[in-house]
Amino acid sequence: LEAAAEEGFRAEGAEIAPAAAEYVRRTLGFPVYTGAFEEYPVEKNGKFDAVTMWFVIEHFSDLDTVLRITGRLLRPGGGFAFSTPNLKGGSGRFYPQHFLAGSPCDHFSLWYPRMARRVLRRYGFRVRKMVVTGYHPERLPGGSGHMGKLRRRLLMFISRIARLGDTFEVYACKIGESQ
Repeated sequence: LEAAAEEGFRAEGAEIAPAAAEYVRRTLGFPVYTGAFEEYPVEKNGKFDAVTMWFVIEHFSDLDTVLRITGRLLRPGGGFAFSTPNLKGGSGRFYPQHFLAGSPCDHFSLWYPRMARRVLRRYGFRVRKMVVTGYHPERLPGGSGHMGKLRRRLLMFISRIARLGDTFEVYACKIGESQ
């Protein structure tokens, strides 16, 4: 919210945890809807230039309702940005059992870039940009010293090109009415 306000947006939030919402209201000074996003007030429909969900979307058990509400909240051309774990990242692709076992029980959906494009299109969004992220250089093999750093940098470069990061960000715009 602070970053959005610094860029000139009128920022407000939605938070299910009352204590967190109260902190944002009192300490940071932003208006916050307290409650389930699926029950966001309808009078806000079409009022927003952007909706963001940073590592939140995977926590919704009713994704259909969340994506419909997101589409309704945005004005035409409005932006929808989110980040989420990447099922097709390095961990999910090469160690799927470990990846799934390590996913918290409150993750109700697992995303990957190609699937995100298809799903968002059905809800009236066009993906403008995706950024595969979530690299942990300290976990990459390569050893220490100058040659080890070069090997890690090469592996990071290859991972970026192959889109093997364990998280990704989606930047989409509303192109039509949500279904």
